[in-house]
Amino acid sequence: MTANNCEKSQNMKNKNILFLVCLLLSVIDLFAQNDWELKTNHIVSSWAKEVKPVSVLPEYPRPQMKRDKWMNLNGIWDYAIISNNLDKPKQFDGKILVPFAVESALSGVEKRISD
Repeated sequence: MTANNCEKSQNMKNKNILFLVCLLLSVIDLFAQNDWELKTNHIVSSWAKEVKPVSVLPEYPRPQMKRDKWMNLNGIWDYAIISNNLDKPKQFDGKILVPFAVESALSGVEKRISD
């Protein structure tokens, strides 16, 4: 096998691994979507009814200040409401749809936080 063939073979392996990782993350994301639901205790706009965890605000927030290596972190995350003096939670309280505030119906939590 020549050096060029070895390089092509390694590139193909890397592409296959990347494909499998993306596929795995997609499957995990599909299961996470089932943990989120819009809270509807209040008036809900037609726009709010169209929000889906897989496509929540995918655009760059400030296009005039675009960064080359920006990554959208919007989506389903674990959350915990803990005291300010604790480093990390022992367990999570549930799932939240980022970028919406925990108090918002769109977050899927709709929990009021007091001081």
